[in-house]
Amino acid sequence: MGNVKYINAMQDLLVIQVDRSTLEKYLQVEREIAEEEQNNPIQPLELKSNQLVKLTNEIEALEASLEELQLQTEKEKADVDMLENSDGDLKSTLLEMGNTFDDQMAKEKAEYLAALNKQEIAERELETQKKTRDQVAEEVAELETRAQKLHDLYKQHDNLLDRLFGGEYGSVLENTLEAELDELEAHRGRIMEANFKWRQAQMMLEYACKQLAVAVQKWQDLPAIPSIDLEIRYSVAAETRNNLVAAGQNITGAQRYLDNVTFPYCAPSEVETLNKQATEYVFTDMQSNDRHQHAQTCYTTTHKRASALLQWFDSVINSTIMKDLNDINEKVKIKTLALRQERVRLIQAKVKELWGTDIELDSTLRTHDLDLEAYSRAMVTEGDVVKIEGSELESERAGTPPPLSEDELAPVPSNNIIFGNMYDHYQSQLEGLAKQHQEEMEQFMREQESNTQKINANLQDKLMSRRQRRARMRVEEAQKNALTAG
Repeated sequence: MGNVKYINAMQDLLVIQVDRSTLEKYLQVEREIAEEEQNNPIQPLELKSNQLVKLTNEIEALEASLEELQLQTEKEKADVDMLENSDGDLKSTLLEMGNTFDDQMAKEKAEYLAALNKQEIAERELETQKKTRDQVAEEVAELETRAQKLHDLYKQHDNLLDRLFGGEYGSVLENTLEAELDELEAHRGRIMEANFKWRQAQMMLEYACKQLAVAVQKWQDLPAIPSIDLEIRYSVAAETRNNLVAAGQNITGAQRYLDNVTFPYCAPSEVETLNKQATEYVFTDMQSNDRHQHAQTCYTTTHKRASALLQWFDSVINSTIMKDLNDINEKVKIKTLALRQERVRLIQAKVKELWGTDIELDSTLRTHDLDLEAYSRAMVTEGDVVKIEGSELESERAGTPPPLSEDELAPVPSNNIIFGNMYDHYQSQLEGLAKQHQEEMEQFMREQESNTQKINANLQDKLMSRRQRRARMRVEEAQKNALTAG
């Protein structure tokens, strides 16, 4: 008798909870989730938070390096007795040297000039990195707000499902579709993460190529400026240097996003060579034709290789990443719609069971088709990009190096390198998923036919074990880690 009262009470409670507003709220929350996921902030938040940590560490290293460079500059200055009036400013020192550069003190002055230049480069890099850190911190704060909204929608969605189905799965088909969708979303998450990384790095390379073009043009203009116009020559050389430094920082930033990828062009060693052998001695190289020409060759070569690297990036993104992204996105869309239709069917059946009436519900997603190319570009932000205030970014005279042919361009890396080590694992899971769930459904039908209490109880335990969805757990964990890092 007590059991009958308990069942009746639970039935009454369920009737109270499953009303029209609950059903409409559930459908609305699903639509909101679909909309928010089209511009999902989770992966950018995690990656930007990691960038913020790396930038903070780099700033600390730059500050320590700058202190050492300042000491080295003082040492080099002490060796140049004739510069007693120098106040340690690069421009005033260069102007003071003037046309007396090629005397017996040439070597000592060149070393002092290089030391001053390295110090000034370090100061600019430190200032730039601090500005970049602040910009990325703002982006992280905005992404945290959006991620929290999506996280709240997920929790609301799961709570509504619990109310609708008492914490259980509505059917074996719902369980199967949800598990399949989880696998698809996990695989799409891996591809979306790679897409964001490669596009962010691609944008930084675009800036680097433009900055290198400006540097090449300015350096070409330098010999035409009379040697007596020292201030103008200094200004042109300084602009050349600043663009070279910014380009090097942007290439390094691209590598920071893709630390598991070996760049076929502009590898870290090449960027280091550009900085040490060319950029640091730019004001010495401007003093003679031979050194100027040697530096010209170095800058032009770097520009060509950076353009080749950008072309390689375009090839990876267009031939591999976007192809996989379009494919997985269509699969997710189909599976999401199938799961929604099954849940709407189950809700209609429950309403019929409880109230004896039919109810019409919208079983479509009603979301617009996603333009993946536009979406991918919209995700990318410029907070990491090193820019030069007031500097031109286009240079018609320097131009763009001609693109490499398919045979000349470096081959596209493997999927494991592009997407990460888990790519093949997820791909294998997807390929075996249909067979696995077909076997589970066949087993379920056999167990249903036996209709024993023990088997049914075991099956329900199995279904309940899947209630904590893997995709949602990954989202919550990623958000928690990102917020902690931030």
